[in-house]
Amino acid sequence: MPIDTRELMEAIAIIADERNIQVAMKQTGKGTAICAACCFAGGMLMGPVGLAVGGAAGGIAAYKMTSGTFKPLGEVILNDLTDRQRESLVQHVTNAIAEIHPTDVVLLLPLIAKNASIQQAILNTIMSFVSNELRMQIVD
Repeated sequence: MPIDTRELMEAIAIIADERNIQVAMKQTGKGTAICAACCFAGGMLMGPVGLAVGGAAGGIAAYKMTSGTFKPLGEVILNDLTDRQRESLVQHVTNAIAEIHPTDVVLLLPLIAKNASIQQAILNTIMSFVSNELRMQIVD
């Protein structure tokens, strides 16, 4: 029986969720700009003390504006990838664990669940895929 893409995607998502990996959904730059602008304005108005006050105020404002824009990697893998991206991820993971030669999902999924080195190989592949292919920032 060939490997079911959906089953493999779920296994990958479980590994990502166990490690509590999140990705920034294009909001990190916005938060940085807000924080920097507030820090700059505070510094211009109040000098060195203003830098601290502006930085703190900017940090709080950035938090409020970008709150909820970081997603767990497992959720992104299961819900936000296109079909082409899913196939590409499955191919990357399959290549990463090629030396195992599983031909059946029944053999592959328990092997992934119990073997730490395979989980690490898959996790490294996922993180590389998310950074390079999806252009998302990983937040540990």
